[in-house]
Amino acid sequence: MDKPKREKSHGNGLGTKRWRRYAEAFDRVERCASQGYHLEAIAILDSLIGDRLASRLSHLQGTDTVQVTAIGPLCTKLIGNEKASGIEHDTEFRDVTAEIRNWASCRNDAMHGIARIFRPEDPAVSFDAAIEVHGQTVRDGIAVLRRFDRLDTAARKEHKKVPATWPAAFFPAERLAVAP
Repeated sequence: MDKPKREKSHGNGLGTKRWRRYAEAFDRVERCASQGYHLEAIAILDSLIGDRLASRLSHLQGTDTVQVTAIGPLCTKLIGNEKASGIEHDTEFRDVTAEIRNWASCRNDAMHGIARIFRPEDPAVSFDAAIEVHGQTVRDGIAVLRRFDRLDTAARKEHKKVPATWPAAFFPAERLAVAP
């Protein structure tokens, strides 16, 4: 089966649908975080961040679609690794993408190691305590998503465009009274 591709909206209403989905998903992240459902919040953040990285990659490549893939490969395409430099040249975007890559490592710890005890001295012995540790991963994910979104919105504004996250999908207190 072919992997899905993320298409640009081209004024066909897809941007409005994306905005609503982003706003609803972000609101769910905040609800999950406040209720202690950190793994669900992290999974949703992973999807939101991955989508925004894919959008940036599509923009830089000058394509209408980009293959939907995990955060790690998207970061590598954007900022590279020890073998290649990536296509992102804007320093601020490179910095925030590096922060996203670091966050993804914490996300992996949360999603893949939550039920494991790796050492006898691990402080979070109970499952609930292990879940609670990842509240910081949620807060960090929110912060890096918002930082990326602010940069993306500013960069697009320079080109007289707006991202599908505008207005303020990831900033509930700033959302306009009438959403798109």
